[in-house]
Amino acid sequence: MRISFLWRVLALGMLLVYVVLVLAVVRLLVHNLGLALLVGLSAAATIYAVWLLFTANRRFGWPLLLLGLAGLVLSGVWFVHGTHNWRMAAALAGLSVVYVALLGLLRYEYWRTRRRYVQEAATRFRRPYLIINPKSGNGRAGRAGIAELARRQGIEVVLLGRNETIEALARQAADAGADVLGVSGGDGSIGAVAKVALERGLPMVVLPGGTRCHFARDLGMDPSRIADALVGFMGVRRQIDVGDINGRIFLNNASLGMYADIVSHPDYRAHKLRVGRAVLTELLRGQRKPYALQFRRGHRRYNQAVQLLVGVGCYEALNVFELGQRQQLDAGVLQVTAVSELNDALVRRLLKRLSFDQLRGSKTLDGLEQWTTPQLTITSPEGVVKVGVDGEFEEYASPIRLRIRPKALTLYVPAEGERGRAGHAFDPAVVARTWQLTTRGQG
Repeated sequence: MRISFLWRVLALGMLLVYVVLVLAVVRLLVHNLGLALLVGLSAAATIYAVWLLFTANRRFGWPLLLLGLAGLVLSGVWFVHGTHNWRMAAALAGLSVVYVALLGLLRYEYWRTRRRYVQEAATRFRRPYLIINPKSGNGRAGRAGIAELARRQGIEVVLLGRNETIEALARQAADAGADVLGVSGGDGSIGAVAKVALERGLPMVVLPGGTRCHFARDLGMDPSRIADALVGFMGVRRQIDVGDINGRIFLNNASLGMYADIVSHPDYRAHKLRVGRAVLTELLRGQRKPYALQFRRGHRRYNQAVQLLVGVGCYEALNVFELGQRQQLDAGVLQVTAVSELNDALVRRLLKRLSFDQLRGSKTLDGLEQWTTPQLTITSPEGVVKVGVDGEFEEYASPIRLRIRPKALTLYVPAEGERGRAGHAFDPAVVARTWQLTTRGQG
């Protein structure tokens, strides 16, 4: 696919703005090193104070919160006191607006052109079906008119009714001769259709119709442009990994320990914050012991854990700027993140390292470890283990066996789905990719 001359001219302008932004930020920091240090320390103190208050430690929480906020206010007064700072801040704000606007325009035009290019050699399905969960995302699919748009493309649309299940509708579609199963909904709906697709050997098309759309975002899709995802029915073939927990597949992650305990509480749906705070406080105070989860990492054996997260592929679980994101869905591994202890000391260590963004390349911290493996066996003397599977509470008999099924699921995705989750506007990788496309003239 060739990149147009106008696109490259605009991209060069965007890159120039980015360079000027970087130089302006460096200059501002050089003139305000003390201010930058004060902001960092005050922000860390404020975050830690909120943590203390959340866990009902008001004795130290309120004084520290007031100290942190005072530091931030002082930083603001210090900053606005200098005329030079005002001018630099205004220039940075203006340049940032121009940069983000140019990047948004370039992204939109690039992927629109890319979709047209892909569609020239697209697979044409005979009996495409799209199952829509109309309640997902507060009715996102309905507001975008997805059902009508899909019918215009010759796609048979099925709406989830009150007494129906997504899985049952997917089976009915497969029995009716569907050669591709599309779904618009949240991660739970997508997982239910994926189960049927795997059983019947059918490909899938995913539309980001849920509230948070973790899986669809990891496919590079933008929920605010849900209609664009319909192009997946004439899109690119892609094979991704799925996780398997005692024969039940999952697309995102399985969580054991604290999170599973929280979602299993009968009041969780109505009072998420209150229930989470209660469980967390009891663990911190020692009123609730770490969970009896037994597993191995190489020769080391664990007999308990506060939290155990097993993800399909590698999550950025230790990078505050990309928390919970995946850049690759076909890595062929499970990622295990184990929290063996939970206390104020661990939180302070996390804040200290986050202040310098040092968690990006680190996979260990006292009380927290992360590693990859093709499979993991977990046992519990309690016999029954609570698990949050893709956000849904389930119970399993011990032992629990988790494994990766490499490239087991076939998807058809828009051109955007060829890559991982889109980076944020100021990500160096985004800038590098734009430069590459600009200089080569094709993508």
